Amino acid sequence: MHTPESANNTETLDTANANCRILLNTLLARGVRNLVLSPGSRNAPLLIGASCRPFTRRIINDERTAAFVALGLAVAQKSPSALICTSGTALYNYAPAVAEAYYQSMPLIVISADRPMEWIDQDDSQTLRQPDALAKIVKASFDIPVSRSSDPEMEWFVNRTVNEAVNTATSGIPGPVHINIRLDNPLTQTIPYAPASPRVVEITDSAILPPHIVKELAAGIAGKKIMVTCGFLPPDEKLNRALSEFNRLPNVKIMAETLSNLHIGDDNCEIDTVLSALDHNDTELIESLRPDVVISIGGALVSRKLKEFIRRFKPAEHWTLGDTRLSVDCFRALTRHIEIAPHRFFTPMAKVLARRSGATVAYREQWQQVVGRSRELHDSFLDSIAGEWCELTAYRHILGRLPQTWNLFLSNGTPVRYAQLFTRTLPHASFSCRGVSGIDGTTATAAGIACSYSGSTLLITGDMSFAYDTGVLGINNLPAGFKIIVINNQGGGIFRFIDSTRRLPQREEFFCADPAAPIEGIARAYGWEYASADSLPKLEAAFDTLLRSAGNMLLEVRVDGELSADLLTEFLSLRL
Repeated sequence: MHTPESANNTETLDTANANCRILLNTLLARGVRNLVLSPGSRNAPLLIGASCRPFTRRIINDERTAAFVALGLAVAQKSPSALICTSGTALYNYAPAVAEAYYQSMPLIVISADRPMEWIDQDDSQTLRQPDALAKIVKASFDIPVSRSSDPEMEWFVNRTVNEAVNTATSGIPGPVHINIRLDNPLTQTIPYAPASPRVVEITDSAILPPHIVKELAAGIAGKKIMVTCGFLPPDEKLNRALSEFNRLPNVKIMAETLSNLHIGDDNCEIDTVLSALDHNDTELIESLRPDVVISIGGALVSRKLKEFIRRFKPAEHWTLGDTRLSVDCFRALTRHIEIAPHRFFTPMAKVLARRSGATVAYREQWQQVVGRSRELHDSFLDSIAGEWCELTAYRHILGRLPQTWNLFLSNGTPVRYAQLFTRTLPHASFSCRGVSGIDGTTATAAGIACSYSGSTLLITGDMSFAYDTGVLGINNLPAGFKIIVINNQGGGIFRFIDSTRRLPQREEFFCADPAAPIEGIARAYGWEYASADSLPKLEAAFDTLLRSAGNMLLEVRVDGELSADLLTEFLSLRL
């Protein structure tokens, strides 16, 4: 449940627990405003303390859903969100979203209440081991012991710990952190609330590339065929400007996925359609398109075609920048890591390369010609199957008509892959849980993003993904602009067209596993407007209704999963 900030002033009682007061006050001083809380008894001091402070609070019973909502808030606002849960297994329910946050480099501050250390493993209620429970998927873990009396050194320790946790979550490559705070009885004692101004420990990052380093790097790639691959990224106007400038160089080709949130020309977005159509036996064409240097930015790529292309036709050099972990060598060709924010790399590099006479190879033009031929080939195929009711037809209509002012959230599986085929005109921003690419929690994450955007947010999901966290539809005060389209293809449609499973006799029962979710019943039970479509004319009418709807609306699009997989396979088998 979302509690407006204006309502916070009505609460006058604070927790009597000093450690909790210091923790919450330090979070406020560090600019953390979003709290996602789950009810409990051991975390009562934290809940009482949160109730009287000017946080934006969302109370969600299910901890797994709560964590994904907090992730969505962090993604949309590009600032840390905090989670608070009680002791016991509640903390472990955070794990899927925390793993996604870790690999998506999102700053979550996980706060778990715990029992006093002396009671752990004593067969008393909820006395399991909580410190380091998330150690493999957080940047750092912190444990705050019980404090039973006023202690200036403990107050200093708690403030220092929370400052360190926020700095760790937000500095370098951002990511989640875990604070475990031990609380003893009594838990619900209160005192009058009094605002505080705790100590703030800040970090300043001003890394730039010195001019002589820029010149040295540019000298090594001038005149070479440079490909820039862009995985998932938050919207970033500085990076957009820097890459737009870099993209003007004739020896540069940018491969920007839908989730990169880069608006630098539609010919840079068409990746899978182009790469799937290439004839690898045409050695002259492949040689002209093969990059000499690959510079990768952003998170994990959706496109298997792009990864396979670069791995097969290895570049002489592969560079990663400061938004990529040192260990990442996705193309198995890594030669250099430059610890700098991408926009601070591309801006000076574009200026230096533009002045070098060697940068005249027509690499970008060669790719533009191939993109044009591929577009004609695939558009002709789509026109020829316009009378077939399938996922290709449905996605073409939906993504072709999506308003550019809307946010788009794509669940994993087929939706995120179809978007790679059709988003030539990108929406306001695109998101997905591509850190670890799970299908659980996508609805909750989309809800968190919707809560952070004044416009409309559309989640496109599958029936299998939707079946995971349907309770999200019942969260109080969801913004009216949050809409959902469920593509119901009777189970995990991806297994019908990927080579590893499409021909298995166990495919439908063991892999596609139709959840048979009562989608209409779920939507109506939570008071959502509902519509369905099982043909293109019905989709056109229902999508118009969704665009005009003033409240939450779910549109179920029913398609034949088998036919859809066959036509997608044929679409991706076209050759130039």
